[in-house]
Amino acid sequence: MEKILIKNGLDAESVCEAGCFTSCITFGRAFEALRADLQKDLKMLQREIGFKYVRFHGIFHDDMAIYGEDEDGRPRYYFQYFDKLFDFLLSIGLTPIVELSFMPSELATKKATVFWWKANGCPPTSYKKWGDLVRATVEHAAGRYGLDEVLAWRFEVWNEPNLKSFFSGTKEEYFRLYEESARAVKSVDPRLKVGGPSISGADFREDFVFLRAFLDFVESSSLPLDFITAHPYPTYWPLDSEGVKRMGYMEKNALQRQVGELRKVVDASRFRGVEIHLTEWNSSPSPRDLVHDTAFMAPFIIYNLVSTVSCYDSIGFWTASDIFEENGPGKSQFHGGFGLINTLGIRKPSYHAYRFLSRMKGRIVYRSDKALVVEDGKVMHALFWNYCHYEEEFQDGDRRALTATCRDVFEKRNEDFLLDIDGLEAVECLLLGPSHGSVFDLWTERGAKEDLSPSEAEELSSLAEPARVPFSPGFTLGPHEVLYVEFSSGLSTSRMPSEA
Repeated sequence: MEKILIKNGLDAESVCEAGCFTSCITFGRAFEALRADLQKDLKMLQREIGFKYVRFHGIFHDDMAIYGEDEDGRPRYYFQYFDKLFDFLLSIGLTPIVELSFMPSELATKKATVFWWKANGCPPTSYKKWGDLVRATVEHAAGRYGLDEVLAWRFEVWNEPNLKSFFSGTKEEYFRLYEESARAVKSVDPRLKVGGPSISGADFREDFVFLRAFLDFVESSSLPLDFITAHPYPTYWPLDSEGVKRMGYMEKNALQRQVGELRKVVDASRFRGVEIHLTEWNSSPSPRDLVHDTAFMAPFIIYNLVSTVSCYDSIGFWTASDIFEENGPGKSQFHGGFGLINTLGIRKPSYHAYRFLSRMKGRIVYRSDKALVVEDGKVMHALFWNYCHYEEEFQDGDRRALTATCRDVFEKRNEDFLLDIDGLEAVECLLLGPSHGSVFDLWTERGAKEDLSPSEAEELSSLAEPARVPFSPGFTLGPHEVLYVEFSSGLSTSRMPSEA
């Protein structure tokens, strides 16, 4: 049993700054965010949660139509779609981490595509033309939005170049791509922030061989490096695009370990203390991992973010929405997509985890692997969770127990709590779990019907909310349950919005 004292005036361990748990959100590719349905999802996220940074693939992909060449091979640039996208993102309060990728067809050395939407992952035919493209894009952004705005952005060079599926060139060719990109960004204004190398989870498992070589190259070449980016997915054998192959899951505290190892490597270089942005993270890198829809995701997110909150500058949950097309559109409303929101615009348990976390700001007066309590003036916010990790067979890669409607592949354990609230009043108490606010569980209970009508989807969405429950100082949380409580000593308090 976890016994916790909650009262005003306790000594603080540290402070949760506003937004510390909601530092970055992501979506699949630039062009997708020109769609009305994805824009609706992002607006809801910002209204109800509020993220700082946003990151996505494919700003230079052909569907954004930025780069072309005339009949004499002279570059020409068109920024109509760029403007529509960035106008929208800035209008809802998001600061871009601009991933400089992928290679435009007219600048590609070969056809080396990945994803359903054919991202071209090869080196350029001309590094000068690539550098000119980067420079022109940054200049355009600074001219349209003002240099002060763009100084807050981050420019990330490529995506996971340590994987051949994303960059078919050599390590040395990526290093040259980084050099041209970094010099191009800084040529617009030396205060602009550029970094990389956006390593995949494979480099974590290989003792950071790619990152170490990259850091050595940047130092020996006297290049700028304002931040490091990496993707610490907690899985082995991760390239399982359809969710049917062997994919092992790491230990419960994998993110803590991975971030610690990453920081150790960076701090052993000349770039000690540089910003670290984890520009992709989820429970796995598969867009068809059926676990992603389940109630498991809420305590998974909360446990990991609470335990690592001071270890990086941002962590980007991959992704905001199941409107995501690396493998084409999902074939089911609950196909295991990455998103916090499914294709019908319904909030998943992962979404509610971030809603709870968005309220956790103030002096940390209690923190453990099951609870977080913060004091914000005379209001106390308390969050309790029961994170049950994967069963051993599933964790080791045996996925036979996982089906479209049965996804019970987790440990089963209850957690007991006893609170001493010292005269405070509980003014709001919200319970999230498989039986309270999990849209996947609601959907299966109702027969797992595909092709829901708009009215059926709306009804499901209205029911997929955490339950308001009476507060008791002694309580038990079942597997995957999360309890949020707001305490007051007389101040009026805000409430969590419940409408889109």
